[in-house]
Amino acid sequence: MEKRTESPNAGVIFAGGMLGFSLSRLSDLDFDNTFKNGFALVPGYWYVFHSGRYRVGMIMHLATILPAGILLGLQFVPVIRHKLLILHRINGYTIILLVLISNGAACVVLPHKQGGGARTATQTAEAFLVIITTLGVAMAWWNIRRKQIDQHRAWMLRTMFYLGTIITSRIINFISAPIVSRMGNWYGVWSCDELDFLYSNLGEPFPEAEYPQCLFPNGTLNAGFRVAIEAAELLTKPEQFGSSHIQPFGANLWICIAVHIIGVEMYLGMTPRESERLRRVSYEKQLEAGFDNPGSAGLTSDRWGDAEKWTPPK
Repeated sequence: MEKRTESPNAGVIFAGGMLGFSLSRLSDLDFDNTFKNGFALVPGYWYVFHSGRYRVGMIMHLATILPAGILLGLQFVPVIRHKLLILHRINGYTIILLVLISNGAACVVLPHKQGGGARTATQTAEAFLVIITTLGVAMAWWNIRRKQIDQHRAWMLRTMFYLGTIITSRIINFISAPIVSRMGNWYGVWSCDELDFLYSNLGEPFPEAEYPQCLFPNGTLNAGFRVAIEAAELLTKPEQFGSSHIQPFGANLWICIAVHIIGVEMYLGMTPRESERLRRVSYEKQLEAGFDNPGSAGLTSDRWGDAEKWTPPK
């Protein structure tokens, strides 16, 4: 029997990180308490998610992506992959379904405009993540249907790395927020209604002295008017604290996406022996199933690109 060559340490790190993060965030399903007041939201976002389509979309997203992250971590456990194949297959189809539902829910949430112009960078990054993770699970599904196990492994790893972007981006964002604050002259755009909602939830009066332009001459709120909010990590100014985390998030997300895409391709490039071993297993299974082009019945570069034709070992 041919020896498996994939590094077990790498599998533990990648899958364990996803599993641990997803388990730690299950408390966010208590939407009106933990999600509202805890790590998940910075000041200002609750205005978007407290009601309506964005609330429904976010709850659906959390209720599907967190279980998917837990199951995805289990998918790379060697005992399940090699000894419990039925469980591995059922788990895999469940992950695909959950990721697709989660991406659909993310598309419901994606159009919100909290934070002003910086939201555009975040929207494009989030849309790109939806596209590449959907493509990743689709490619993984098609290759396993064609018994192209090496490519199935590659696309499932890519999908896991892409989904892991959100973990890295959270860490980077907590680093970048104080940097943006110290640099100064960074501003978000909030509506006066968002400010009023924020301070009402905190049980504090509207800061009329800081934002007099939000009030009509008769003292009533001009809810639709928009004001510039400085990005500064001041706990005494929750809107500025929120702005300091919202403004850099889009750029951080794009950087993390690039790092994760490069990282997974480097990892796949560093494990060619495991890919070749699984290519040989694919050849045997495809030959047994009567597929044309055994060894290359899935989406392989020699069949669809200009790579040299793969031949089975003699």
